[in-house]
Amino acid sequence: MLKGRIQDLVIGVIALAIGIVMFIETKSFPDITKVYCRIVLIILIVVGAAMILTSLINARKPGPEEVHVKEWVNPLIIFAFVLVYVIMIDIIGFFVSSAIIMPVVMIFMGYKKPLPIILTTVGMLGFVYILFVTQLKLRMPQGLLF
Repeated sequence: MLKGRIQDLVIGVIALAIGIVMFIETKSFPDITKVYCRIVLIILIVVGAAMILTSLINARKPGPEEVHVKEWVNPLIIFAFVLVYVIMIDIIGFFVSSAIIMPVVMIFMGYKKPLPIILTTVGMLGFVYILFVTQLKLRMPQGLLF
């Protein structure tokens, strides 16, 4: 099996394992929340299984090239943003930290126009509020501000 296919196989196995473990963990969730989470996890399980099957079927065909270390810089910076975001959620709350981190990441990724950045941020936070707070009746993490 070629290196690129091994990477696909490993990612598929990890996605499948996470999906199965988290699906089992949802048994203690409230009914309305359980349905949504299980739908998302079923999609993750199907995608992981598809990656495994594709990598095994195409084991001898050339696959994607191996990722080199210098190509990891931007993903590592985004990972750092995510870590800061997780810390910010506990300190200042979900909605405030999301309203800060989303434009910062969009600007880092090269988006310069303020209107799409603002509309995307407001739209995503509005969608999350409607879906999780009003429909699923979940409490989002609150911090000092909101």
